[in-house]
Amino acid sequence: KNASFQKTPETSNLDITSQLVNGKVVVNISTTKTGMAGTQFNINYDSNLLEFSEVIFDTGNTMTNYANNKNGKLFIGSLDLKGKETVKIGTPYKVIFTPKQTITNTAGLVSFGVKEGVKTNGTKVKFNIQ
Repeated sequence: KNASFQKTPETSNLDITSQLVNGKVVVNISTTKTGMAGTQFNINYDSNLLEFSEVIFDTGNTMTNYANNKNGKLFIGSLDLKGKETVKIGTPYKVIFTPKQTITNTAGLVSFGVKEGVKTNGTKVKFNIQ
């Protein structure tokens, strides 16, 4: 391996909030990290309690966004292959679920597996959930 291509990963915090809004569970993923050309989040949820509805992407540009749902796992993220567009700081992702039964709070309904990003210079970003 060529040492010039091995960059030390950076770490950054994610602010994850969930709340009931108009009968839906809304999970906000917020970041303060600048310069990210891509992100990936693998979210686990209880498919007996929740049905995935949509992701509202607000990355601040025209980069490619994706959301794939399979068996209680949701894979979402953004990527600009050319490394010119970056994910905006703030809340670029709102994940919306519809409860299948009456719920009174959103605690413990979702958890994160993979949560990472990549900067335009190729540096990996490892996220810590706050």
